[in-house]
Amino acid sequence: MTVSPSVRRQTAQLLALTFAHTVADTYVGIIAPVIIPMRDRYGVSVAALIVITSLLAFSSNIFQIPVGQMRATRGTPLPICFGVLLAGVSVLIPSLPPGRFSVVGMAGLALLAGLGVAIIHPEGLRAIHGFDRLPSSLTTSLFMVSGFMGFAGGAMLSSALTERFGLASLRWLYAAAPVAALCLGGSGLRLPVENEMAVREATPPERIPGVPFAPLFIMAATLATCSQIQATLLPSYLHEEAGYSLSFSGFSFTLFGIGGMIGALVWGALAPRFGHLRVILYSALAGAPLTLLYLILAPRARAASILLAFTGFIVYTGFPLCITLARYASSSLRFTQRMGLVSGGSWGIAAVVMWILGPVSEHTGMGPLLHLIWVGYLVTVLLTRIEIRRQRPCA
Repeated sequence: MTVSPSVRRQTAQLLALTFAHTVADTYVGIIAPVIIPMRDRYGVSVAALIVITSLLAFSSNIFQIPVGQMRATRGTPLPICFGVLLAGVSVLIPSLPPGRFSVVGMAGLALLAGLGVAIIHPEGLRAIHGFDRLPSSLTTSLFMVSGFMGFAGGAMLSSALTERFGLASLRWLYAAAPVAALCLGGSGLRLPVENEMAVREATPPERIPGVPFAPLFIMAATLATCSQIQATLLPSYLHEEAGYSLSFSGFSFTLFGIGGMIGALVWGALAPRFGHLRVILYSALAGAPLTLLYLILAPRARAASILLAFTGFIVYTGFPLCITLARYASSSLRFTQRMGLVSGGSWGIAAVVMWILGPVSEHTGMGPLLHLIWVGYLVTVLLTRIEIRRQRPCA
C-alpha cells in the first residue's frame, strides 16, 4: 500500500512531538522514585518531599489552563521547544547542596520546571488536532501515553542512576532536552489556529459521542489521581516498606508505563469500533481487581511486577480516551479551554490530593493509601456507566 507524502510528513511530525512530550514528562517522573535517598541526603521528612513532588506535578498541570487560552491564534511550535528546555531544570532538584534553604530551592525549581511542562501539553494537543491525515483516537492516545511513558520511564532512570552514581548523576538527563527541541523545531510542524479547529470539531472524523464536558472532566480527574498516587507512592513503598532495591522499585512502575503505552495504542485504535465510553468502562472495571491483586502480591513476590505491566495495558487507556472525547465534548468552552482543563486541571486536582496524602502517609504508611487506586477505578466505572446510559444511542 502506498503512503501519501502528507501522511508520512504528519507521521514524522507526530513522532517529533511525542518525543518532546516524552522527554518533558520524564523530568516530572524522576523525583518521586528517589524520595528516600533525598530524605537521607537533606534530612527532610518524606511528607515534605511528597509535597515537593506534588508541587512539580501541580505546577506542570495547573499552568496549562492559562497557557491553553493565551496562544489559540499562533501556529509556531517554538514555545513547545522552550518548554522542554525549561522542564529540564527539574534535574537540579535532587542535586542541590544540603542546607537551610534547600527545600525552598526545590520548591522554586519545581515551579519553574512545571511551567515548562505546562507549556507543552495544551500546545501539543492543539498540534495533535492538526493531524487531519491520521486517526484522532490513535494520535491522541500516542501523544498522551508517550508522556506517561516518559513519566514512568523517569522512575527507572532516576532510581537506577541514583543507586549507582548518586543523586547528582540525574543532572546528566538534561542532555535529552536540547535534542528533543531540535527535532521538533526542524520537523516543520505548524499548530492549527482556533478557527481551523472549530471547523474540524464540527465534523469529527470518527464515530465519537458528544459527551458533556463536566462528567468527562470528573472521569479524567479520577483516573489522573489514581495514576498520581501510584507514581508518587508505589516506588517508595516498594523500596522502604516492601524491602526491594531502589532500582527494582523504579523499574516496577516503569513496567506499568510500558504496559500502559502498549494498551493505550491498542485500545485507542479499537475504540472507534467498540465505543470510547465502553472501553473506558471495561478497562476500569478490570483494572480494579487487577490492582488489588497486585497490591496483595507485591510485598511477597518480585514476579508480581509482571501483573503490574498487564494492569497498565488494561487500565491506562481510560485517560487518553477522555482526552479524545474532550475534543468533541458538548460544552460552551473553546477547544483550547477544554484541553487546558482536561489535561491540566485533572492532574492539578491529582496533585492537590497528594498534598493531603503526603502527611497522612507519615501516620498510615504508603501501603494502605495505594488501595485508593482501585477504589478510584470503581468510581470511574460508576461515572462511565451513568454516562453510557445517557448516551446509549451513540456510546
